[in-house]
Order: sequence, then C-alpha cells, then structure tokens
Amino acid sequence: MISLLNIGDVSNKEKPAETEKPAFFTDLNLEQILEKVTADWEDAGKLYEEFPADRRNTEYRRAIYRDIKKPEVYSAMTEYYGNIKERELFSERKEKAYETLQTQAWYLREVCSYIDSLEKLKDRLEKADIVSEGMKGLLDFVSECLSSEDYLKMKEEATSLRNELATFRVHITYEKEKITITDGSGRGNFEEFLSGCFPGHDKEFKNPFLDREEFAGLEVEIVNLYRKKHRDFFKRLDRFCKNHPSYIHEGLEVPEREMVYYLAYARFQKKMEERGFSFCTPEASEDKLMATGLYDLALALVNMEAGKEVISNETYLGSDERFFVLTGPNQGGKTTYGRSLGQLVWFSKMGLDVPAETAQVPYYSNLWTHFSVEESTESGRGKLMDELVRLKPIMEKEQEGAFVVINELFTTAANYDATIMGKRVLEHLIKINCRGIYVTHLIELASSYTEVVSIRANVDEELKQTYKIERSEAREITGTDRQAYKYGLTYEQLKERFS
Repeated sequence: MISLLNIGDVSNKEKPAETEKPAFFTDLNLEQILEKVTADWEDAGKLYEEFPADRRNTEYRRAIYRDIKKPEVYSAMTEYYGNIKERELFSERKEKAYETLQTQAWYLREVCSYIDSLEKLKDRLEKADIVSEGMKGLLDFVSECLSSEDYLKMKEEATSLRNELATFRVHITYEKEKITITDGSGRGNFEEFLSGCFPGHDKEFKNPFLDREEFAGLEVEIVNLYRKKHRDFFKRLDRFCKNHPSYIHEGLEVPEREMVYYLAYARFQKKMEERGFSFCTPEASEDKLMATGLYDLALALVNMEAGKEVISNETYLGSDERFFVLTGPNQGGKTTYGRSLGQLVWFSKMGLDVPAETAQVPYYSNLWTHFSVEESTESGRGKLMDELVRLKPIMEKEQEGAFVVINELFTTAANYDATIMGKRVLEHLIKINCRGIYVTHLIELASSYTEVVSIRANVDEELKQTYKIERSEAREITGTDRQAYKYGLTYEQLKERFS
C-alpha cells in the first residue's frame, strides 16, 4: 500500500482520531487561505489538518510536490482525479437505478472508467520526468495493479461486455399509431442520431432516456427485446457483477484520496502567481531562518480582491539567535508580519511552497501560536487567566524545538508585571530551544536576552507607517511625537531652525 502523504506502508496505520483544529489555524488565518485553496476541491480540506510525522516525511511531501508542479505530471494527475469524480457520478446513478439492468450497466461503465484511467495514468507517468520517492512508488504500485491476475481477468471481461453492449442498436418505427421495435444497425450515440435526423439545426440534442432513473414504457419494451435476443450477454453481465463486487485494487484508495492535497494547492498557487504573487520551494536549513519577499498570504487574498498593494518583507534569524521581539507603532504591520512568519513555517512543514521569493527554513518540531483575544464571558476567568491557560501547553517541556508566534501577550496586566512575565516566557522558550517571534508593545523585552533580536515596524520621515519591518533598537513613538513632527517642534527640527 502506498501513501502520498506518509512514507512507507500505511496499511496498518490507524486513521487519526478527530481532534480540534490547533489554535494557529485561526491565529494565522489559515482557514481563510484553505477556503480558497479547496474552493473547487472539497475532498482536500481535512488533509491539511495534520502535520507530517517528522522531518523525513516533510521532505517526502516536498519532493512529491516538486514533481506534481511539472505540467505533464500535474495534467496526468488532474485527469485521473477527474476520472475518480466520473466514477463517483456513475456510482450515484447506479444507486438511484430502479432496474437490475440499469444498476449493472452503470457499474460496468464505472469499472471501465477505472480501467481506462488507471492505464492512462501509468502511460503518462512513465513518460513524465518524475524523481520523487512518492511518485515513483505510485507508478510502481499502479504497474503492479495492472499486471495482477485479478485485474487482467476483470479487464478482459469488462472490455468484452462493453464492446458488445456498444453494438446494440434498435430500429423504432411509428406508423398508424403503432410502435414497432426491431434489431437495428449503425454507429454512434443517440445524440448523433438525433442531430442527423434534423440537419441544419444549430442545437444541442440530448438523450431523453438519461434524464431520469425510472424506465419509460418504451425502454421496458426495448430491454425485453434484448433480453430475449441476447440471453448470453445478460448472463455474462450478471455473472461479471457478482464475481467483481469491488474493482479498485486494495490500497489504491489511499493515494486516490491524498492526491488532491497537492493538486488543490498547485492550482491555487498557479492562479496566485498569474496575479503577480511569489511562491518558492523553501531550502532546508539546519538552524537559520531566512526569507525575502515574505508576505501574509491571507492578507494578500483580501487586498487582491480590493485592489490594494501587498507589502512584503525580509527576515533573518541566525544560528545563535532564538527570538524576534517586534515593537513599533500601532497599525504598523506587526501582527501581519508575525502571521507571515507563522505561515512560512506552516507551509514549509507541510511540504508545500511558501509565499515568498526565496526562503530557507529549518525543521521545527511543532508550531504554536498565542494571539490576544477578547475576554471570554463564558469562562468567567478574566482575560489574563484565559491567556495563562492558553499559554500552558506552549510552555510544556515536550515542545522543545518548536516555532512559537506570540502576539500581544499580557495586555491587561500593568506594564511592569507584563514585562516580568514576558521575560519569563522568553527565558523558558529559549531554554528549551524554541524559536519564534514575540509581537509586543513592551520595548524592554527587545533587550532582555542576548538570544533576542530586536526588530521594529518602521515609519517614514512624516512618521507614517511603511509596514516595513527591520532590525532596529526598540523605542517609543507616541501620538505627541507625531504632532511635534507635523508642526516642526521636534528637537532636531528646532535645532536646525535656530542654527
């Protein structure tokens, strides 16, 4: 059994239990992003909720995604996924059928669609440039399916029945209020026949017999005619359906279900790139986090619809550095920058391309976020206690090596108390080798430890937000500063004037 999301044989692996989505889905606006990613791929949603088991599984997915982005591979996989949806449609029609013959005919179409699509997938993948362990494993698995004795027997029987069924024709004559049904001849389908009967009409003809599951009286008579004249065919069709109650090779259901994980994101990425947004495959790094052209993908989706510009930033966290402490004016893009870093880590861990021009991302054991929220009236604990309860799992010992995004923690506490608590949080996370970003208005945290890097949301000469984040010493900027600059009353302006 092959999996496109996990390395090795997954035949004995239990399906993960239903759990609540991690807080970072909401904090990083991943739900908004995934809503766009899965808009036309409803089967993909749940596949994005579970991290790969380890570093090797992340690289396994990344290699598969590199292959699937190749036009010839993407086209082959998309076509196969379309065939899966076609089989589901045939299965639905089969379940709604009233007559045994209808059920059997739809099932035969379902099986033949599977045979055709699987063989075409094998042929197209063999001609494509696939290099990943996962895609090569899929090709080998499909080849094994197609060469098995059970498959070859099923294919021979199904193909024979389909070819014979395609030759069945009836001749219907209506004369003197009487309908006569006899064996007919000819080629093509009923829509083509109708079009030939009414030449010159620029209309699309539809088969009226496919509009409903219940047989019309004329159809009943046609079936009765064929049952009498082609008894052997109907016996073989009945025997085929009984002998092959399931047609999909055991184990193929897993990659069929998982391929949409890559296809949905690849199509989404392509659409975004066509609109000018950058994506890249992150390079693996031992301990340096680096990105250029980094942006908040959720904000980009909103701004794109509104026709607004998206500001990108750079980031660099060196080998001996552990945490960014981001300060600066309100509405200066601090939370957006924190989200963009969290998204960078999440997409990288999932083995997908990241929203940036270039990126190097280490492997982090986990991703944790803690964003300030409104006080809960349900818990009755107060906002500070709620924050401490939500902070507890992040502070656990087993979170060593995780990436943590903290946004405005302890906002209801006095600055003195919030600074002490903030320092202790940073000290603990640094001690267990976590990395991350702490967005705060507490400038004292920016110089709290040698492993902390102070970065700041910049303003221009008129003290307007630029939404650019750069390494800089933390400092206060208040509303009075803005007014003083506006009216030429800052120390520098006064000094220049009087000199």
